[in-house]
Amino acid sequence: MRSIEPVRHVVLLEELDAGGVLVEAADGGFAVAREPRGIRLGAVVGVGELVARLLEVAPESSAVEGEGEVAGAFAEAWAVAVGKQVEERGGVRLYRLGELKVPVSSGRARLAGSDEVELCAEWLDAMIAEEDQLRGWTMPRPLVRPTIDGVSAAAARRFAVRDQVRRLIDGARLWVLEDGGVVVAMAGHRPVRGGVVRLGPIYTPPEYRRRGYGSALTGQLVDNLRAAEVCLRTDLGNPHSHRVYQQLGFETVVDLRRFQLSSVDSPGARPR
Repeated sequence: MRSIEPVRHVVLLEELDAGGVLVEAADGGFAVAREPRGIRLGAVVGVGELVARLLEVAPESSAVEGEGEVAGAFAEAWAVAVGKQVEERGGVRLYRLGELKVPVSSGRARLAGSDEVELCAEWLDAMIAEEDQLRGWTMPRPLVRPTIDGVSAAAARRFAVRDQVRRLIDGARLWVLEDGGVVVAMAGHRPVRGGVVRLGPIYTPPEYRRRGYGSALTGQLVDNLRAAEVCLRTDLGNPHSHRVYQQLGFETVVDLRRFQLSSVDSPGARPR
């Protein structure tokens, strides 16, 4: 019987809500697959059985994310099963909030307005590009599959980013920090699920960094979400983010490894 934990498996639950497929093995292993975004491992008992089950529903998946050595073993087995090469590409740390420590900083937090879609979309696109470069991914994040004839992948990507920002703003889930009449940072959150909410995206443009804006906005956003258990994820290769979140009171839950699969001439997709 699978055991899905609301915080530890928060992204698996998000992927299920977004159309992902829950795959269960008889030995208790389980994962969520959502093409083209990849496979999120929940628990792996027997690698072979879970690989076989996933091949039935998500043979195009070219990315894997999961915990510890078993994630590496699964990624290797998956690569053999689908005839691709595999390479580990960094990882992320999942945090949950302990005792919140709100920093003192200038600026006022407020909900983003409908007139700020373009600004926030530009920032979100920049954030994604920075993350991909940090992680060493060899292919842009697969936000959508272009399905309209004549629409380029770049145009579909821009549309997807703007659409994500609009949905955040329409749902009152995207906040900005304003200092002296200038918007200097943004922070959003996913919908609350089972009493748990995950923060993101969180972004401060380079010209406004090292001034405490990101910490201040994140702290104020978390303070508004006290009714839920708050968690977030950040790249293992970004030590500054780890310092910021730990100073705010976030505590480590688990580290997750990420793997990218590719053929010789075509790098694969990867999960966000």
